[in-house]
Amino acid sequence: MQEISSIKKKITEMSVLALKMWRMTHKTFMEHDADLIAGILEDEHKLNNLEKEITSDLVALGRVSAVETEKANALIYADVVGDLELIGDYCKDILERVQIKIEERLLFSEEAVKEYEDLYRKTEDALKEIVCALERDNLDLVKTVLKKEEHIDSLVDEYRARHNQRLIEGICSPIACNMFLNMLDFTAAVYYHAKKIARNLLKLK
Repeated sequence: MQEISSIKKKITEMSVLALKMWRMTHKTFMEHDADLIAGILEDEHKLNNLEKEITSDLVALGRVSAVETEKANALIYADVVGDLELIGDYCKDILERVQIKIEERLLFSEEAVKEYEDLYRKTEDALKEIVCALERDNLDLVKTVLKKEEHIDSLVDEYRARHNQRLIEGICSPIACNMFLNMLDFTAAVYYHAKKIARNLLKLK
């Protein structure tokens, strides 16, 4: 059975990998570089394997531990690991859109790129705080993520309305518009899971 310290180390490794995937997905979009995709998908495979390995370790720990707080913590960590794995899935979803964008040579308006960049940065900041808290083993650091209380849903609604207006005005094509809206939704989902991870880490005893 894995010791909790070893499990925490693997969870930290998983968070670092998720942040790397998030950054590289953005890099692929900004630089229109399809050659980066294979490496990101390889990292997603590693992320999935870590999720399975850590979950198995946590289940084993929860079964044999006689300490109730340790069992409760195992459940919380399992939830955190699940969220990290889902972040990897959303990176993959965004990459699929970016790959089509590159292959079809689709262009987003300058305004659309700025809006996506805004959501990306807010999400990256949240993920960085989580990684920092796990690396330093100081979970109080994730309070910064929750204090910001960014209303991502409202922001996405605003950006959706703006983009639909650009579509009506003929500034962007229907296929590019749909792709952009998908990317907004996926980014908002990653932010949601980052906030959920922060809330869960603060529940640990």
